[in-house]
Amino acid sequence: MTESLLTTEELLCAVKGVEISSPKNVFFSSVATDSRNVSSGSLFVPLVGEKQNGHNYIPQAMEKGASVVFVAAEEFSKKSEFYEKLAGENPLVAFIKVKNTLYALQDAALAYVEKFPGLVKISITGSCGKTTTKELMASVCIRHFGEKHCVYTKGNFNSETGLPLSVFNIRKEHQIAVFEMGMNRENEIGEISAVLKSKYGIITNIGTAHIGILGSRENIAKEKRKSLDYIPADGAAFVPASDDFADYCTQNVKGEVVKFGLEKENLEKLGICDVEDCGILGTKFVLQEQKVQLHLGGQYNFINALGVIACAIKLGIPCNEIKEGIEAVKGLSGRLEIKKLILKNGVPLLLIQDCYNANLDSMSASIDFCAGIKGQNGMKKYFVLGDMKELGAESEKAHREIGKKLNKIADCHVFFVGPEMKFAFEEFTDKARAEFYKANDAEGFEKIAQTIIEKASKNDVLLLKGSHSMELEKLTELFVKKGGMLTDESL
Repeated sequence: MTESLLTTEELLCAVKGVEISSPKNVFFSSVATDSRNVSSGSLFVPLVGEKQNGHNYIPQAMEKGASVVFVAAEEFSKKSEFYEKLAGENPLVAFIKVKNTLYALQDAALAYVEKFPGLVKISITGSCGKTTTKELMASVCIRHFGEKHCVYTKGNFNSETGLPLSVFNIRKEHQIAVFEMGMNRENEIGEISAVLKSKYGIITNIGTAHIGILGSRENIAKEKRKSLDYIPADGAAFVPASDDFADYCTQNVKGEVVKFGLEKENLEKLGICDVEDCGILGTKFVLQEQKVQLHLGGQYNFINALGVIACAIKLGIPCNEIKEGIEAVKGLSGRLEIKKLILKNGVPLLLIQDCYNANLDSMSASIDFCAGIKGQNGMKKYFVLGDMKELGAESEKAHREIGKKLNKIADCHVFFVGPEMKFAFEEFTDKARAEFYKANDAEGFEKIAQTIIEKASKNDVLLLKGSHSMELEKLTELFVKKGGMLTDESL
C-alpha cells in the first residue's frame, strides 16, 4: 500500500490534534491499540484503562515500526519533556497530541469511513446471536458481491475500539461492509454507530446480556436502538417480530422497518415455507422454491438466519446465492459447537460446547436445544453449567430461573459450577441428579469428568454452557488428556 489511510490534514482535522514536534507528513497503513499488533507503518493508539496505560508501550510500538503515535493531552502535560525528547529523537515518527485517545481513534475511523460514500454498510447488534448473524450475513454477501468486494468484522472486534479498528480494513475495492456492534457500557453503541452510520441494521434480540451494567432490559433496548439512529430514508431496520422491544427499537427509524420471525405471515413475506427442525443438524426450509439447509442447530439460529434473509432480499441478492451463503456456515468456535466425544472407555457422547458467553436467554436456549434432542430410549443429558456473568442485581433471579427450568427436564444430571450457580442448585429439586462446585478449578473439573466417564452411556448428550471466564472448555481438554478423542463425526 503506497497511500496513507488518512492524509496529515485529514487526520489532524478529524482528531483535533496537534503535532508535538515539527510537522511531518503522516503516513500509516494500519491501526493498532495493542503494541503487540503493531507493524511497520502503523498508527499506534495507546488507550488508558483501569489497569493499563497504553502510553507505557509507546517505545515497544516504535520498535515494531509505528509511524504515527497518539498521546493524550493529560499524559503529555505530566511528561511533556519526555515526549518532546522522544519525538525529537525519532524524526520519522509523527507524535500527535489529542484530548482523548479513545475518542481520537473513533474520530479518525469516522473520517476514514466517510472516504467511501458508495460503500453499503450493514450493522448487526443484539443481546445474543450477533456474531452468528454477522457470519451468516457476510457469507451471503460474499456469494453475491465476491470475497474481494466484502469487508466484515473479524472475530469479535465489535466494541468501542474493535469497531473503529475494523473499519480501517475498508479498501477502495469493497462494495459491502458487515460490522458487528457490541457493548459493555452506556452509549458505547451510540459512539460506534456514529462512526459507521449504517444503511441497514439488524437487531437480533433484546435480552439480558450486560443487564448487570445497564440495569434493565429497557435500558439495554435504549442502547441497542442507537444502532439504527443513522439509517437513511432509503435504508432499512430489521427486528424480530416476537421481541417485545421491536416497536420501541424502531420508533425513530427513518427508513423501512422489516420484522422477521417464525410467525406464518412473516415467513410468507420472505417466501419461506416447509420449515423442518432437524435438531442437531439444523433447519431445513424452502426459500422461494430453493431448498435450503441451515447447518446451525437451535430455533434461535433459524430466527437469526431469517433476519439475514430479510436483509439479503432487500439488498437484491438472488435466492440461489442466499441459499449458498446460508449453507456455507457450519458453526462457530465456542458457540454451540457440536462434536463427537469418545471417552477413554470407548463410550461415544454427543458434545455440545457453548462456552463463549452466557446469559439467561442464551443458557435457556441451549438447555431447550439439548432437551429437544431425540435419541434412543434411555438417552441421558449431562449439563455442566457455569456462572452467567455481568448480570448484576439480576444475577440471583436469573440463576434461580435456570434451576426451575431444569426441574422440567427428565433424565438429566446437572453439574452446577460457580458461586452464582448455587442459586440454580438450590432451585433444582432432585439433588440426587445434581452436584454443586463453588469454583471452576482443576479439582472440580477432575471430579466432573470422572463422574461422566463412569456414568455416561453410548450416545448420551453432554452440554457445556457458561460465561467465557468459567473456562468450561477445559473439561473437553481434560477428557482428551485422559485418553478420550474428539471428532467432528456425527453420532
